[in-house]
Amino acid sequence: MRVGVVGYGTMGRVHSQALQAIPEAQLVVVADADPERRAQAQRDYGVDTVSSIEELLRAEDIDLVDICTPTYLHESHFAEAIKAGKHIFCEKPLARTLEEGQRMLELSSGYDKKIGIGHVVRFMPAYESIRKAVLDGEIGGAAVARTFRGGAKFPQGWHDWFADFDLSGGVILDLTIHDIDYLRWLFGDVERVYAKTTHGRTTAHLEWAFILLRFKNGVMAHVEGSWANYPGEFYTTLEIAGEGGMVSYDSRKTQPIHGVSIDGGPVAVNGSSSVSADSPYYLELKDMVDAILEDRPPRVTVEDALATLKVTLAAVESARTGQVVEL
Repeated sequence: MRVGVVGYGTMGRVHSQALQAIPEAQLVVVADADPERRAQAQRDYGVDTVSSIEELLRAEDIDLVDICTPTYLHESHFAEAIKAGKHIFCEKPLARTLEEGQRMLELSSGYDKKIGIGHVVRFMPAYESIRKAVLDGEIGGAAVARTFRGGAKFPQGWHDWFADFDLSGGVILDLTIHDIDYLRWLFGDVERVYAKTTHGRTTAHLEWAFILLRFKNGVMAHVEGSWANYPGEFYTTLEIAGEGGMVSYDSRKTQPIHGVSIDGGPVAVNGSSSVSADSPYYLELKDMVDAILEDRPPRVTVEDALATLKVTLAAVESARTGQVVEL
């Protein structure tokens, strides 16, 4: 399967590396507007390079377009790949605005090729194991969840696009969306959102956000994301408490998963003694390739990604207005 990657920034490089481990996939071309990045792609993988998705679609007979460009470009690149009749994998978030996301859903309706969206936390073995334990009732009925994602410095991107809120959506849309999507995958639909952020309080490259989600099943979730740390170790944490116990995860620990029942005994979480060495980016792209070969939907569809985008943008709106947003 011949693959073209669009965008050779951080995620484009990560995806290109992950594709090397998939025997059924062959990276054949990379598109990027930056000549230095094109030269780097040639040095890294010896592939053809072009300066735009339009050139990529003309230059190579590819099967799968992997969109790794900044969020504000997703809709236009998605539309070009649809017009060319290609299978599509697109990095998260689906789009910068709900209107863009809805147009992308409309474009994909009835489309006869496969489309997957890169909500990679669904492919992280530790998070998958915890989800299974919770759904299997290992902690009883879930009541409260807490997540954190951050610890490293403000991200750098093409023309500093992360710092332009109109382009990136800030820390909520770019970073905490990972945990919002995971929690939706675990607990279902969200009914209320309230959020606070430091956006607009400083011109420095710093942003922190806290989001409170109430799910239709009654679960409450506290979601925290930070681009406000000094340069350091990026890490994530997850904690879910239920009627019968609690399970937690801390990526900084040698034994990252811990579970304890209400009577002090252990909670069974498959994979708790170790974490798979497989890259989740490899796993999500392998799922995409397999979906094409097996003629089935990828794990994360456009509909899934749009539902997550709706909740995340509700958090952005709540942070802007200071009001609860009902969904």
